Amino acid sequence: MTNPIPRADHCGSLIRPAALKKARVEFMHGRLSRDQLEEIEDRAVLDVLAMQRDVGLDIYSDGEFRRGSWLAAISEDFFEGMRNEGIDYIRYPFLKGVKIKDPLVEVPANPIVVGELKLKRRTTDREIAFLKRHAPGQFKTTVPSPVTLSRSSFRAGVSDLVYPTWKDFFDAYCDLTVGEIRAAVADGSTYIQLDAPHYTRFIVPERRRQLTDLGIDLAKELDAAVAAENRCLRAARREGVTVAVHICLGTFILGVQGPLGGAGDYDASIVQRLIHDLDADIFLLEYSERAGSLETLRGTPKGKTISLGIINIRDPHVETREAILPKVEAASKFVAVENLSLCPNCGFSGSAADAWVTEDVEKRKLAVLVDTAREIW
Repeated sequence: MTNPIPRADHCGSLIRPAALKKARVEFMHGRLSRDQLEEIEDRAVLDVLAMQRDVGLDIYSDGEFRRGSWLAAISEDFFEGMRNEGIDYIRYPFLKGVKIKDPLVEVPANPIVVGELKLKRRTTDREIAFLKRHAPGQFKTTVPSPVTLSRSSFRAGVSDLVYPTWKDFFDAYCDLTVGEIRAAVADGSTYIQLDAPHYTRFIVPERRRQLTDLGIDLAKELDAAVAAENRCLRAARREGVTVAVHICLGTFILGVQGPLGGAGDYDASIVQRLIHDLDADIFLLEYSERAGSLETLRGTPKGKTISLGIINIRDPHVETREAILPKVEAASKFVAVENLSLCPNCGFSGSAADAWVTEDVEKRKLAVLVDTAREIW
């Protein structure tokens, strides 16, 4: 990585303003045209860029305001060969029996593979073009990692008529993701971040059952995920381009409620393997009070940056520098301070449906993040 380390980093998604959320609902129900939606998105992105400039962030994003959710790129909207269906109860088993007001808006698409995957349209091209014109500084581009693919997307008797095995489908999706990343770099993005919260299926012991209950070999599954992730990361490798991976416990708005929702200790050996084996410059890792011990950072290779996700986007309480500094000091026992940075534990709003805190709280949390980072570095 030849770019300066963003000491005050963030995960990309930011809270959608009310006007944008309303417009997204209208668009998804066919009551607003794409052109009308894009005009509202443009205004919202300009406002959120100004907010990031005002708090002094080192890296900018468009808040993922042009996406229905951070997972929106994995859907029939962007791929031929996918058909959106129902709710993914493998990914969200806790939604069984739950009455949902507007599944189209509140729950990410559940794409089923029904044909050969082909790209309908790019995910990031318009995002990057707008940010190149309007971002006050370096910006990041976020892309869902192949590890986020759900097993429910591969349906026996349907998907296997096109791809004989899950692995064949997985590899095909990875090929297209590699193409998207190469195109994003060619478009001028100098910070590519793969969003990979679903590594928690490996690093949080209680969540491994989601795979073992399906009869999946965890070791082989992890090997395949790491290999695919590295293909994507290496596709972004250029002089002057930063590559990053974001790993957290997830913050799905309909998931476990409360500031700690779904706490679980990391498996240190798996986290250490990911840090060693993934060819990323920066690892944005959740270390809020709901996650694992900083001991998992032991043995981090020199030259890799750990961005400590210690600002909790689920908690309306605004952290203080006095609470953050001891955590950085504790992390510095395992990773040199010059190889650390700060970030929230996840994106502030992974979907257009809602967020855990208000826009005012978001801004105050980011301001504390920036002020504390400036004091340390």
